[in-house]
Amino acid sequence: MANCKECDKYLKSDEIAIYRRLIHREAEEYLCRECLAKYLGVPTEVIDKRIEYFKKIGCTLF
Repeated sequence: MANCKECDKYLKSDEIAIYRRLIHREAEEYLCRECLAKYLGVPTEVIDKRIEYFKKIGCTLF
């Protein structure tokens, strides 16, 4: 897999998928949940809810 480009944390597949869905679909570097939330200026719960939403609607990235 990959590591967060900000804090070097090992990334889960959902973290890569949400980054691709929200920021850049063809990205090769990613942010973890916490760093992505900080980058977007939202709580991590918002990121978690988005992940669940995209899974629920059948987004193929997840």
